Amino acid sequence: MPQFQTIEQAFEWFLENTYPQLTTEQKQKLRDAKHDYTTGRSKVSQKRMMRIMDEYGEFEIQYIYENKK
Repeated sequence: MPQFQTIEQAFEWFLENTYPQLTTEQKQKLRDAKHDYTTGRSKVSQKRMMRIMDEYGEFEIQYIYENKK
């Protein structure tokens, strides 16, 4: 599973790699979100991105904390 620093990076990867493999009906449901994100017409929230990625694959968030030395 690829790892990303931000949700936006993960969503861009999803649009480039997973979106093209979806059926026409699935793509139709995501058309507005993709257009909004790629053109900047409207902001796509992180919550919306996570919901979309979780619907079509396995999406998990990891937080790592390390004490300063």
